[in-house]
Amino acid sequence: MTEDREDRGDRGVGDALRDAIERTLAATAGSAASTRERAGELVDELARRGREASGELTRRGQAAGAELARRGQDAGAELGKRLEVLERRLAELEEDLRREAGDSGTAAGDRGKGIDEGGEPNSEAEG
Repeated sequence: MTEDREDRGDRGVGDALRDAIERTLAATAGSAASTRERAGELVDELARRGREASGELTRRGQAAGAELARRGQDAGAELGKRLEVLERRLAELEEDLRREAGDSGTAAGDRGKGIDEGGEPNSEAEG
């Protein structure tokens, strides 16, 4: 009978230990499930915020690109206007130089023909 009691005692301690482990696992299983669920929610939230940030960056990039394009067009138009002013000024200067060169050439040519700068006959050439 002592052996029966020891067998039952051994089984009782083993059963008690097994029951304690199962209860512990059952108690933490709910906690693990809620932790797993919370982790899933956090991942979903992170993904959602990532999509929002990506969308915002895309919008800002497009707006910045449009602004740069507009400024580039404005700068191009301004440069075009300045170039036109410079071209007109260059044409005026070239014309002034042509006139001066023409006047000098005419005066030099006239002196050789006996005509002074005023268009009057030059007495030096007559002699």
